[in-house]
Amino acid sequence: MPRIITLAFMFTLFFLWLPAATEGRFMTEPDIHGQSLAFCYEGDIWTATIDGGPAVRLTNHPGEESRPHFSPDGRWIAFTGQYNRGEHVYLIPADGGVPSRLTWRSGAEVIGWTPDGTHVLFRAAWDADYRPITRFYRVSVTGAMPEALPLPRGVLASFSPDGRRLVYNRRGREEYNWKRYKGGQYQDIWLADLTSGDFTPLTEYVGKNAYPMWLGDSMFFLSDRDEQGITNLYRYDFATRNTTQITHYEDFDIHTPGCDGRFIVYVHSGWLHVLDTASFK
Repeated sequence: MPRIITLAFMFTLFFLWLPAATEGRFMTEPDIHGQSLAFCYEGDIWTATIDGGPAVRLTNHPGEESRPHFSPDGRWIAFTGQYNRGEHVYLIPADGGVPSRLTWRSGAEVIGWTPDGTHVLFRAAWDADYRPITRFYRVSVTGAMPEALPLPRGVLASFSPDGRRLVYNRRGREEYNWKRYKGGQYQDIWLADLTSGDFTPLTEYVGKNAYPMWLGDSMFFLSDRDEQGITNLYRYDFATRNTTQITHYEDFDIHTPGCDGRFIVYVHSGWLHVLDTASFK
């Protein structure tokens, strides 16, 4: 069985002049880089370590911050900030500081980075006419004009280490408000070769196939394909094309995983869990 660490953090919250520490739960949208974690809690971004203990609050703007993602070198965190009446891509040092704005057109949602750490990957429906069909864009950390990736649409994605290919969801919603959805907006996963322009379907299951994460010679993703319809973590082997179930929760779904090329962090039953995938390589 894989080694999974369950984390409970002590958030230091201040009410008037009296400091009080409470055990943190119901964190969302976590990401990981080595021993460091970033996640959302009550509309702000916090950081902590996988050892648990106190968490550090990075943002305190009245607007909501979401979707934090570490840069490949761990120095920066890209996130979506709802400042100035819209959703934009922002960048903040991982150890704290003043956020810098990278996009100036509303509707940008951060989903990751390019492997070389020079660009933030995000999705937006800027090219849609009457339906909010999103596609992938990248924006330089220097704040240059965003560039569209050569894919007509996309929701979530993860690059190969060399940046030439990616696994991605073409459509759908990653977090459904209903269980065991199998309608026309279910998420499937495809492999795109950005050099040759070839596209290959990787999943056949009609249901949830979300959050593709490229790690080594495998792809990890979330699916509700078991008999109970509970969302668990699965591994797809690129060489054998076999899919293996990694976690076996029977009570609550897994939500919003993040990864750094080795560790995967996810939310289950309100707690953060960290999985070391080294044993699968």
